[in-house]
Amino acid sequence: MADRQAQFAQSLRSNRVIYAILAIGVALRVWQYLADTSMWFDELSIARNITERSLPQLLSQPLGYSQTAPLGFLTVLDISERLFGPGDMSLRLFPFLCGIAGLFLFWRVAERTLEGIAVPVAVALFAISGPLIRYTGELKQYGPDVLVILGLTLVALDLCERTPSVRRCVFAGGVGVLAVFFSQAAVLVLAGVGAALTLRWMLNKDSGVDARRPVFVTVPIWAGAALGGLLIARHYMTPQTMEFMHAFWKSRLGFLPLPPTPAGSVLWARDRFTQFFGPMSGYLLPLLYTAFALSGFFVLRRRRDVALILLGPVAVTFAAAVVQQYPFRTRLVLFLLPTLLLTTAASIDWIVERVSRASRPASAALALAAMIPPVFAVVVTPPPYTVEPFKPVFAYVQAHRQSGDKIYVFSNSFQAMARYGAQYGFSSSSYVNGVCDERSNTPFLVDVDRFRGEPRVWVIGSSVPDWAPSRRAIRKYLGTIGVRRDSMSVPSIAPLSPVSAELYDLSDTSRLRLATATEFHTPADTMHAICHDWVRPTAVVSIAQPR
Repeated sequence: MADRQAQFAQSLRSNRVIYAILAIGVALRVWQYLADTSMWFDELSIARNITERSLPQLLSQPLGYSQTAPLGFLTVLDISERLFGPGDMSLRLFPFLCGIAGLFLFWRVAERTLEGIAVPVAVALFAISGPLIRYTGELKQYGPDVLVILGLTLVALDLCERTPSVRRCVFAGGVGVLAVFFSQAAVLVLAGVGAALTLRWMLNKDSGVDARRPVFVTVPIWAGAALGGLLIARHYMTPQTMEFMHAFWKSRLGFLPLPPTPAGSVLWARDRFTQFFGPMSGYLLPLLYTAFALSGFFVLRRRRDVALILLGPVAVTFAAAVVQQYPFRTRLVLFLLPTLLLTTAASIDWIVERVSRASRPASAALALAAMIPPVFAVVVTPPPYTVEPFKPVFAYVQAHRQSGDKIYVFSNSFQAMARYGAQYGFSSSSYVNGVCDERSNTPFLVDVDRFRGEPRVWVIGSSVPDWAPSRRAIRKYLGTIGVRRDSMSVPSIAPLSPVSAELYDLSDTSRLRLATATEFHTPADTMHAICHDWVRPTAVVSIAQPR
C-alpha cells in the first residue's frame, strides 16, 4: 500500500503534470494582461506620477495623489514608459513579468518545502489563484511583492540546508538590500526570516548544527536593510498621506480594534486569516481552507527550519497589525498568500496520506475534492479581473452621444476620463469635472445644478465606499428634478460601486420646481468623499498624447 501511494504521489509530481499546471497558470496570466482592462483609481494615480514626473523627481520627492511605491518599482516603470510609451500595457509590463516569474519561482519553493502530492497541489493552487492572477496585470507593487517574498524564502532555505560560506551569507544579505528597493513588504519579510534564522540558531546550539554564520553575517545586513527601507518609506510619504492611509485601513479593520477585547480580538484575527480564502480568493468553505493553512505550519514541524522560515513573515506582519503599524488586510498582505497556499497543500497532503492507508481510491477522491473550491472560484469568476471598468462605459457614451450633450464626470472618476477620454472622442473641453467635499453632499448637488434646463446631460461615475453617499445623492436629486432617459452600468469589484453612465433630461420646468440643490434632503450618511490633491489636477497626461 505504501509503495502504491508513493507511486501515486510520484506520478502527480512528474514533470509532465507540473508543466501542464504551469502552462495553465501562464495562460491565465497572459489572459489577464492582454485583456488590457481599465486602470482603477489607484493605478491611475500611479500612472499620473509616472507620466507627469521625470525619474529624478520620482526618486527624490514623495509621490502625489496619496500614493506610495518602492523606488526600484518606480524606476522600472519609468524605463518601461520611455521604451514602450505611456500606454496601460507598457506600464503594466513589469508586474506581468513578475507574475510569470513568480509562478516558476513558487514551483521551486514548493519543491524545497513540501513532499508528496503537496507539491502539485500547491503549484495548482498558486497557478489558478484569482488574486495572484489579478495583480499580474495591475499597475501596483503587490504582484512584485510576491516575487520578492518567494526569492527571499529561497535564499533563507539555502542558508539552512548546509553551513554556508561567508561569501554566500554576504550575497544573501545583498539580496535583502536589493529587495527593499522593489518591495515595501520586504521590510516585514526580512524581519520575519531573520527572526526565523535567529531562532533556528538558538534551538540548534546543542545539536551540533552550525547555524551561527547566517545569524552573525546575513541577519545584521537584513536588519540594516529593513531599517533603511522603513526610513525610506517614511521619508517618501507625506504626513497627510500617512494620516490618510492609517485612517483608511483602520476603518477597514486592517489593524486590531482598540481597545482590544478577548472576543473581538479573536473574531478580528479569524477574519484577517479567512480573508485570504474568502473575500480575496472566493473559495467555498473559506474557514476550512483557513484551518488547512494554519494547521499546515504544525504539519511541517518535522522540517522545523522550513516551518520557521514560512511562519516568520506571517507572524511579523500579523504582529505589526496588532501594534497598529501595518494593515493585515487584502492586497497589502497579498505577499503572504503563497506561504498560506504552501501550508494548505501540506495539510491536504497530510490528510490524503493518512486516508490512503485505509483506501487509495478514497484518498484520490479526497485530493480531487480538495481542489474543487479553488477550481470553482476561477471557473465562476475567471479572468480578466477589472476593478473599475471605465472603458466600456466610455465606449457606450461615445456611441450614444449626440451633438450638444453635456457630460458631467463625478469627482472620483475624473482621472479615468483624463487618461482615456481622448481615445473615445472626449476633449478636455467637452466635459466638466465634478467638485469634491468631505463634509456634506450639498456641494455636489449645487455642482450638478448648473445643468438645469439641459435636455441631455450624461453623468459618468464610479466610487469607492467613501464616495458612494455623494454619488447616491446626485442620482436621487437628478431623478427628482429630471428624468433618466438612458443608462449603462458595469459592475466593479466589491466593495466599489459600478461604473455607470446615466443620461438625464433636465428640461421639464414642472420637475425643476420640485427641488433646489441647497434645500434637497439627503440621508445622513456617515461616510463622505475623501478629497485630496487628485481632485483638481494642474496637469494630466492623456495616453493619447506624447510625453
